[in-house]
Amino acid sequence: VTIAERHGERERARAPTPAMEQWRNMAAKASARSFTYINETNAVVEAINGARQQYRLAAEDCRRFRPGVHPLPNTGQGASAGGLIIDLAIGRIKRISRFHAVLGNVFSLCVAHIGLQANTPCWWDRWQLHRADAARHAETALQWLHSAKSHGHAAVGVFHVMLRPPSPRAVAYAWAPAAEQLLRRANDDLAMAEAAVERMRPAIVAQYSDACMLLHG
Repeated sequence: VTIAERHGERERARAPTPAMEQWRNMAAKASARSFTYINETNAVVEAINGARQQYRLAAEDCRRFRPGVHPLPNTGQGASAGGLIIDLAIGRIKRISRFHAVLGNVFSLCVAHIGLQANTPCWWDRWQLHRADAARHAETALQWLHSAKSHGHAAVGVFHVMLRPPSPRAVAYAWAPAAEQLLRRANDDLAMAEAAVERMRPAIVAQYSDACMLLHG
């Protein structure tokens, strides 16, 4: 057997088989699908901003209360509306987290079959790190969203007390600062949730870049 023949045998052994290419293509599809969830984070931020606007409107209602001023029947509706929008944001974050985890598991399985975990440990470690970062930021966003919803719900309870007869004027004026403070806390929580979502994006981008290097680098 000549040196050239031996070299040819080694090259044929290293050549990807159809089965390996199938695993590689599946991994690439999972990675690309995971990358598209950046668009979902934009929708989450839009929902968060919508909730913040509703809470700001409810806080303005609180500042309108003065001695002798009768509150309008729809006073504080923004506090209730804000909570509904937060529910929407929470649902979207949970959906992103769920599918991001599933697609990550698919990618890991495919990479293991190809043997890239051992062949390119640096990029594999980076991919795992950025995947964990994205998941952690999503969990942080959820925690802040739940906190914001809790403060907003408490504000709704205060508004119910404020508008309850027989003496809504005096009660509303006395309780308005408490409701406003709760709404401010809710908006502070929403700002933290938005910041966590914003940190998800570079983690998802980095994870996708790492996956490309694993598969094609």
